[in-house]
Amino acid sequence: MAETTIQVVYVTSSEFKSKENRIFADKYVLADGTAVRDKFRFEIRPVPIKEILEVRIEAMVMEEVTKAYSQLKVPCIVEHAGLVFDGYEAESYPGGLTKPMWNALKGRFVQETQSAGRAATARAVVAYCDGKSVITFIGETKGTIIQFPRGKTQFYWDTVFVPEDPNGKTRTKTYAEIVDDPDLGIEYKVLNLSQSSKAMEKFLNYRLLNPPEFWPRC
Repeated sequence: MAETTIQVVYVTSSEFKSKENRIFADKYVLADGTAVRDKFRFEIRPVPIKEILEVRIEAMVMEEVTKAYSQLKVPCIVEHAGLVFDGYEAESYPGGLTKPMWNALKGRFVQETQSAGRAATARAVVAYCDGKSVITFIGETKGTIIQFPRGKTQFYWDTVFVPEDPNGKTRTKTYAEIVDDPDLGIEYKVLNLSQSSKAMEKFLNYRLLNPPEFWPRC
């Protein structure tokens, strides 16, 4: 391993997030042409952290990464994503509540929220704590919510969100259908569409220029 490799401790218990991160770490290229694998090494830590209920994803991940750091005592990141309905950007709704709402409503999520055909933004936030401060990085992908779930990959709202694709390859496919498509797959989602990848890229660009000032043991 090169001496310049930067370790990133990523706190998550989600196997789906871990799978996407492996693709991101191996194949994603930053805007300046830097291959992530040449500069960073991700270490997944499944630290048990109780998720808080907070509509603002930024507030939620800031609280969680602080709890994670208090256990690990090393600089680390936490990432969460949710939907923000068009017209509710200021309120960030449903934002951090998307996951518990989906868990409760499941296939009735769209019906109960009256969101069929609504424009929405998939928003991801990476929170980084180095022991001195907490900084957040936001990534967004615009799209539309469809009336009925499509796709086999059951990862929360991936079955009802159709992302805008600047390359025009996915057309009207949901995230779940994109992952299921043998000609596209999870790799296409991670490298070209994912709001989480966009947020992670912003964090990595920051981390390249800002090493932790200290590493407290308290």
